Amino acid sequence: MDEQTPVAAEPVKPMSFTDKIINIFASPSELFDDVRLTPPTPSNWVIPMILFIVVAFLMGQVMFMNPSLMSQMSDMMRANIDKMVEEGRLTAEQADQAANFSKPGSGMFMIQQVAGIVILTPIVLFLISLIYWLLGKWGMKGKAPFMKVVEVIGLTFFISIAESIVTTILMYVMDSITATPSMGAFVSNFDFTDKLHMALAKVNIFTFWDLSIVSIGLSRLFQKDLVKVIVLVFALWLVWSVFSVLTGFRLG
Repeated sequence: MDEQTPVAAEPVKPMSFTDKIINIFASPSELFDDVRLTPPTPSNWVIPMILFIVVAFLMGQVMFMNPSLMSQMSDMMRANIDKMVEEGRLTAEQADQAANFSKPGSGMFMIQQVAGIVILTPIVLFLISLIYWLLGKWGMKGKAPFMKVVEVIGLTFFISIAESIVTTILMYVMDSITATPSMGAFVSNFDFTDKLHMALAKVNIFTFWDLSIVSIGLSRLFQKDLVKVIVLVFALWLVWSVFSVLTGFRLG
């Protein structure tokens, strides 16, 4: 009896980029299955990253157009500098230099902001991707190429873009630089040096949304149970949040 020749599986047809943008919000599971089954696609992280940089810059410019928000930002930065002087981390002379160097609205401040966004965004993308790739490899015993994890995290930048726009709108409507989509928005006289206030600011609806989408992406990519991935991703976020609140360290 003749042996049947196995039928080769048809290659998966990649989604259009428009469909990817829609599905990151509407059907992330379908999107990340497409990421897993298609060849390496640099546009999955390059385009969202560039769009995020552009939107972040534009939202910054919108804030600079509001004198009240600019004044609040200046007061906040001065308060942080004064605290560093009190703690002995800066001298009075160094504090004055720092205040002049980082005065909101100044040319030097603009350069810092642009350079920070352009340089830090890809660094944060690849650093976070590395952490999640290691989490998948060691924590979940899964296998997936590192650059595929970069694609997953890159696509979630669309959520960060939405957050940037919504946050800017909230700041304008509420006339406050602390008006973020988080529990911190409900704190009167928000203090950026207060650990409880900063902890409340971490409870952000967009953060939880982003972590949930990342969990779906990693679950599909590493072919692991979603609940387990969610637990690991949120546990990692909790450890980072506690560390950053207690130390005052911020990345990006």
